[in-house]
Amino acid sequence: MKSFVIVLLLAIAGCVTTGAGAPVNKAKMAEGYFQKGLAHFQEKNYELASVEFHRSLQTDSSYKLPYYYLGVMNDTQGKPEEAIKYYKEAISLDSEFSEAYNGLGVVYVKQEKWQEALKCFKKALENKLYTTPHLPYLNMGDMYMTQKKYEKAVEAYRESKRYANLELTNFKLGTALFEAGRTKDAIKEFQEGVGIAPQNAYLRYSLAVAYLKDGNKKSALVEFKKAAELAPGSEVAQKANDYIKTLR
Repeated sequence: MKSFVIVLLLAIAGCVTTGAGAPVNKAKMAEGYFQKGLAHFQEKNYELASVEFHRSLQTDSSYKLPYYYLGVMNDTQGKPEEAIKYYKEAISLDSEFSEAYNGLGVVYVKQEKWQEALKCFKKALENKLYTTPHLPYLNMGDMYMTQKKYEKAVEAYRESKRYANLELTNFKLGTALFEAGRTKDAIKEFQEGVGIAPQNAYLRYSLAVAYLKDGNKKSALVEFKKAAELAPGSEVAQKANDYIKTLR
């Protein structure tokens, strides 16, 4: 569950004159193409999105947002080298473009280039005007989880939680604590997550497993049943039902 929030910045308007003498605002035209591309992107029509993003850049090559979204799109399509290229183009236009640094870090994590990824996440966080600093911390936590560095993951997720207390953060932090052997702390995080999102079957299931490890079979059974009820037919429901059979 990875999400990217962008603050849309107005490009500097540059006017040129057509052969007919009518002024044309290149920045405005570029933004228009970008918005068309963004609409296609949101509909996951990446081919048409790419066409409009490139039209935007052909009109005004100093517009950073098409580069950023081309990076996101290529990462989504499993084209990491293309994604890296576009993210770096966006960063070359704005050295404080935190969203692009964060996106670049995500690509490096997938390539297991840990040091490069960490540098990107830290660079994203240097910008004090960055509106979503919880995202790089979440991604740092995910990176450490992949490396099985659970205590470092706990630290990163806690930092993310300082900026945005989301059910996803509770789930990830609880999981990191559980893997680190801190079962009681994990239970607290999962409980908090369930309080935020009582219909989240994955949180319920994780809480049940933590209860079971802590020796609280009664509470575990309650949560396993709830998880199975909330997501019938799913993999998590099947796992919950398997536990229920053994606990009866």
